[in-house]
Amino acid sequence: MNWEKTKKLIVGRKGLLQQLEAACGGVEGIIWFHVASLGEFEEARPVIEAARERYPQGKILLTFFSPNGYEARKDWPVVDWVFYLPFDTRRNMRRFFDIVRPSKAIFTIGELWPHMMREIRRRGIDASIMSVRVSEKSSLMGWLGYRRRDFFRTCYRHVLVQDKTSKNLLESIGVQNVTQVGDPRIDRVLKTASEPWSNALVEQWSGGEKVLVSGCTHSFHDEDLVIAIANAHPDRKIMVVPKEMNPEPMQRIISLVGGRGDLYSHFEHGESGIEKVQVLIVDKVGMLSRLYRYGYAAMVGAGFVFVPHSVVEPAVYGQPVLFGPKYQREPNCAALVRLGAATSVNGPEEAVAWFDYLTTHPEELQRQSKIASDYCRANAGATDAIMHILFD
Repeated sequence: MNWEKTKKLIVGRKGLLQQLEAACGGVEGIIWFHVASLGEFEEARPVIEAARERYPQGKILLTFFSPNGYEARKDWPVVDWVFYLPFDTRRNMRRFFDIVRPSKAIFTIGELWPHMMREIRRRGIDASIMSVRVSEKSSLMGWLGYRRRDFFRTCYRHVLVQDKTSKNLLESIGVQNVTQVGDPRIDRVLKTASEPWSNALVEQWSGGEKVLVSGCTHSFHDEDLVIAIANAHPDRKIMVVPKEMNPEPMQRIISLVGGRGDLYSHFEHGESGIEKVQVLIVDKVGMLSRLYRYGYAAMVGAGFVFVPHSVVEPAVYGQPVLFGPKYQREPNCAALVRLGAATSVNGPEEAVAWFDYLTTHPEELQRQSKIASDYCRANAGATDAIMHILFD
């Protein structure tokens, strides 16, 4: 984590409990959603929106741990309040729950702060967790995961998982009330893809042609794939949307593609010449899921270090997807690889070979495109299932 992000984590929480008291103190029946960061928010977003639609007069609190999520959604009008989650100390969590007193608490993927979970258990709060994904290699299943396993067994009324493997593994360690519901992100990306949206600057840059999109680039491994393809095909335009808006990795890409790259922000105020840019780096947060509509294929970051970011965001637009080797714990990645619409690579040479094949075999590009979009439409409906379980 860089220093700027750490600073935001600390400064953003100054006076936090007092702000929560002023906003939420004395309010009854609060529905509380907590997500770690922006990616987890996108998982929870369709459920939050459905809760708002069902309870238009209800009070909804959304908390984030990470600054990138909070900064991007602190003014989100769907909920009543957006705050950071207080740091996980016993005193902070007791005070937090004294103030908020949620009627429901809904978490996403794997937020298991120990003091927070103990307080939930002690107070008997109606808590559930959604979009859970577990594999045999997950820390939850290892000997160091004993405390997390105990929280799963004793703190959640419902554990909602994306796939059958996760359900079987959780049940094997004694977790009750596990239900397989799928991935609500698919409902969200289907909705996003159906909504009219355009970006005049990107359209000016692309000249109305589809481009290769590299979304959520996370490390130099992801950047190296972009650099290799850009240098192998200097006539092909590539849009890069980093996970973090750090200037050093962006400048590294620009330098290593021979100066044929530039930042989106450089052209926002009428500067000319964007049409000449080969690699456009979009240094703005919050547009990635919509920007994918400008692509014919996508590279999704983070798969060399963690698991890839959301692959359904480009897949819904009918894009074959490329990512790093650590994808097996992400069900959508594994499914798309199995179906033939996604490819995992170990380095730049394999990425260039993938790109070469797709761009010289239009029938294969079309075939993978159809598989990707059909997959998203066939797996819709998780939001309705989650709402039925949590609120009916």
